[in-house]
Amino acid sequence: MTIEQQILAKSTELFIKYGLKNLTMDEIARELGMSKKTIYQYCENKADLIEKSMRAHIKKEECDLVLIEGKAKNAIDETLLMFEYIMDHIRGVSGNMIYEMQKYYPKAYALFNEYTECQIQTKISKNLARGIEEGFYRSDMNPDIVSKIYISAVVFLFDQKLFPVKQYAFPDLYREFMTYHLHGILSVKGLKYVEQKKLVKK
Repeated sequence: MTIEQQILAKSTELFIKYGLKNLTMDEIARELGMSKKTIYQYCENKADLIEKSMRAHIKKEECDLVLIEGKAKNAIDETLLMFEYIMDHIRGVSGNMIYEMQKYYPKAYALFNEYTECQIQTKISKNLARGIEEGFYRSDMNPDIVSKIYISAVVFLFDQKLFPVKQYAFPDLYREFMTYHLHGILSVKGLKYVEQKKLVKK
């Protein structure tokens, strides 16, 4: 791992844990065990570091999701594996991180938003089409429309007016949303498959 990769990996970890606004460059440097001068060789300022960390995070997630798609034997397994992956990654996430990004770091938020609305929406649409073909999802569903509804709903989960972090933990919100999503797209065959999967896990 290069020095730049170390900086971005550790910075991402710290931003996820502590949020964006209050974490200082001095604290990041201390956690990395290097000087701020060294960090500034790879970024212009904290906003630039956040933007580059977001780019690195997106790149890693894209690779991880490709592996999940290849590993899943059907559309439902892919959705459940993606759910487990996201749940693993959002545990311990600062609830204000997306809100702070949107308010104080618009360039990084634009990257996050573009990634969500383009790559993730495309991936969801592809999964829906796969599930329809396999008979696990409703055949009367429009993948393009439903995938956009999915993305819109996920964005609303970050709305601090609707779901303030002091009252709602994001993992709980996402779990409820995914249960809602699955029951809206599953066919009778798909519902039976999910129920069987639950029985196997008990």
